[in-house]
Amino acid sequence: MSNVRGNGRGIRWLRAHVGYSGDDCLKWPFSTVDGYGNFGHLGRHCYAHRAMCELVNGPAPSRSHEAAHSCGNGNKGCVNPRHLDWKTKTGNQLDRVAHGNFKTRTKLTEELAAEIRALKGKMPQREIARLYGISRPNVSLIHTGNSWGEGRVRFTHGT
Repeated sequence: MSNVRGNGRGIRWLRAHVGYSGDDCLKWPFSTVDGYGNFGHLGRHCYAHRAMCELVNGPAPSRSHEAAHSCGNGNKGCVNPRHLDWKTKTGNQLDRVAHGNFKTRTKLTEELAAEIRALKGKMPQREIARLYGISRPNVSLIHTGNSWGEGRVRFTHGT
């Protein structure tokens, strides 16, 4: 194993599989967050599917583009280079709906936000997010009082 910065096992594995030509999903063999492969590279957190998309298709056309999966299995760790392409958030959401991977937004009430606040420190935020059908960042916003503070109503994003 090389100790050269920027050449860790995650990026090495991706580079070794850029030419993968199979039709089946190529599953990320290392750690995942909510099913998506992730690794550290040059001191930053990276999603494996996004890194593979960049290796194969070049940099994202804009900051608003996402690495989209044509297979619908991104949340199952797929990093098959043939399944990845840059799409706008809207295009990616339309794909998710077509694949049946779209979760509807939960309409939060002050009572639900209070329940979420009460769970702070008792269970991981990602589990709270799944339980209430909202995103993990929204759980964090509720926990810090930046969203749904006592008597305050704010829009929350779906997952």
